[in-house]
Amino acid sequence: MEHVWTKIEELRAEFDLLKTDRTPIDVFTFLEVDLGLDAIPFDDLAIKYRVEAAIKADFSGIYLDAEQYTLMENGPEWKLSRLRFTVAHELAHYFLHKDLPQSSNFSSLPDFARWTANYGGRKYAAEQEANEFAGRLLVPETRLAALFDDFAPQAERLVPNFMQSGPLRDKFAEKIAPRFGVNSQVIAVRLDRDGVWSAA
Repeated sequence: MEHVWTKIEELRAEFDLLKTDRTPIDVFTFLEVDLGLDAIPFDDLAIKYRVEAAIKADFSGIYLDAEQYTLMENGPEWKLSRLRFTVAHELAHYFLHKDLPQSSNFSSLPDFARWTANYGGRKYAAEQEANEFAGRLLVPETRLAALFDDFAPQAERLVPNFMQSGPLRDKFAEKIAPRFGVNSQVIAVRLDRDGVWSAA
């Protein structure tokens, strides 16, 4: 996934909104203001196509389930966290997978939706890259490591060999997740993927 991480660092260098000290990263402003992409509400997107968001075939915007779209500014925090990750995931397709679809091949959203069901045979790899991009974008490794470094000495004094404690790891993830605007599962994945605190 190094190519994914490299792309994220390039973006952080280019866009102030993505700097590691700007968490939670405002992917909504980044999408619409910095990139000039459209956030397009789509009625029943989740029901009809079983996705909450989808990049347009011509990469000019992102379809968002209309119900999710209404949450962009004032939804409950847990739903906003989920939506933030979903938008970051679609941005990964924007930055990493423009070479896959050709907009001239898709005359309608249903045609494009059918194609994205397997991304021309690359669905698994493309989705893994998009998840990695979203997680690393929203949870900068250096900031995560710094929070862990602040936590570790006290944890070691209270719970010797604390790194073997799954429940303590879960509590740490829950505690810091709001700082990044994600849910605790995203933090748990980043702790593992970034080698900060691997699951025992």
